[in-house]
Amino acid sequence: STAILVVEDEPAIADTVVYALATDGFAPHWVASGEAALAAAAGQTFALAIVDIGLPDLNGFELFRRLQARQERPGIGAVSSQR
Repeated sequence: STAILVVEDEPAIADTVVYALATDGFAPHWVASGEAALAAAAGQTFALAIVDIGLPDLNGFELFRRLQARQERPGIGAVSSQR
């Protein structure tokens, strides 16, 4: 199945996203910080990264740029924010 990185520091939101992705046959990998996302991306290639803007340790836009720079091919990204 297709691996998707979910970067979200709010467990309730992450649980919902992970459940929805898994139900549709994807393989979500949830982490709660930017540093954890970078570590995960160092060991695995993800087809998509769903990134929260307001992470505790790193701005979500900066994280997305760093993740894209690590991929051999351009990735598709989504950024979520709660208001």
